[in-house]
Amino acid sequence: MSVRINLEKDGKKESGFMGFSWTLLFWGFWVPLFRGRKKDFLLFFLFFLVKIGLIVLTFKEQFRAQRSVLMFGFYKPSYILLIPTLIFVIIEAIEAWLVYYYNRYCTNRLLANGYYPEENDEYSIALLKEFTYIPYTKEELEDKSIREKYKKFSDFARKEERDKFKIFFSVWLIIGAIIFIIWVVQYLSKFSCISNIYPSCV
Repeated sequence: MSVRINLEKDGKKESGFMGFSWTLLFWGFWVPLFRGRKKDFLLFFLFFLVKIGLIVLTFKEQFRAQRSVLMFGFYKPSYILLIPTLIFVIIEAIEAWLVYYYNRYCTNRLLANGYYPEENDEYSIALLKEFTYIPYTKEELEDKSIREKYKKFSDFARKEERDKFKIFFSVWLIIGAIIFIIWVVQYLSKFSCISNIYPSCV
């Protein structure tokens, strides 16, 4: 769902990506695998396994705390348990950074390996220069019409990204509102049951 450009080297074509990586946000470690970046896939998958392990550890500790309260009436937490939480927060921060910068990293790697847009692909060339992946030539800097044309391309791409974000935010806002309403209805129903409005409920 990010901005896509076409790159080519010796007849071999690759896709470059710019902007916020929506695919990485939703699909996680699968994205590097789909792009043929096996080392990145292994690193992302390692993050995923660590997160799953930390979540399982947290649930186990919550279960132990509940059992301790039921059996003994109290629970004494250990500060050592803050370590998994800290690790989880660090991993989340790294993944948030990757969502913003992974596309730039991948595209820069392709450019460093000799991939470049075809000569007649003004759209890809314009975005690479407007998004500061490659510099403008002296002739382009002196030609106002070229810079205006490139800016129109970049404005269009940025608008598409903003529209995607608005759609994404709206969808999740609606989903969140529906979940909240369902939770409120269930809570009120349970409260009504306790108040003997529905005697048959437990």
